[in-house]
Amino acid sequence: MDVIDLAKSVSDFAIVGEGNVSVRKGNNFLIKASGTELDTLTYEDLVECNLQGNPLEGQSKKPSMEVSFHAWILKNFDEINYVCHTHPVNTNKILCSEQVTNFVSKRLFPDQIVRNGTKSCFVPYVTPGLKLKNSVKECVEKFINQEKYFPKLILLQNHGIITAAPSMKDCLYSTLMCEKSAKIFIGAKLLGGINFLTEEQIVEIDNDPSEKYRRSLIR
Repeated sequence: MDVIDLAKSVSDFAIVGEGNVSVRKGNNFLIKASGTELDTLTYEDLVECNLQGNPLEGQSKKPSMEVSFHAWILKNFDEINYVCHTHPVNTNKILCSEQVTNFVSKRLFPDQIVRNGTKSCFVPYVTPGLKLKNSVKECVEKFINQEKYFPKLILLQNHGIITAAPSMKDCLYSTLMCEKSAKIFIGAKLLGGINFLTEEQIVEIDNDPSEKYRRSLIR
């Protein structure tokens, strides 16, 4: 499975030219071309860029307008090979609401912790493009300083999500788990209120050897 599989697997979370995916290629990376669609993406729709986000000579298409945050992540975190940015509908309902803080910092069930971490990295709204890249950089660096690990899920207020991981499957599963969590979050809210896991329960799941083993199997 590769970046084309990733694009098609998350295409339900993007309409027309929305969303973008990238994959490391040696000292460069491949990224979805601007205006192309995830569900019909082909290798001809990928643009090769250096780790500064500049297309290599001879490229006939322009990279996604979000190329700058892909480049920053891949340049600064050697363990990351795939980056995926989408706009899942249920997740965006929360990101566009006053409930966003709870979704960022609290957890509902064990597999949310396993795939999306004990909490998410939150990026307040800024205009897509270079401003977003700068804000992602600031918020991710702050998250790493506090939590001591690269965030498994980056939530962009009033916009969408970013997942970045060593493997295509890990990137995909983090994306899918985010949207599943959003559906459960909204459903629980509609049923009268959300019963969040306690901090003790979250730590227990996060440190469980069996859960760590399951994480290690995603390659």
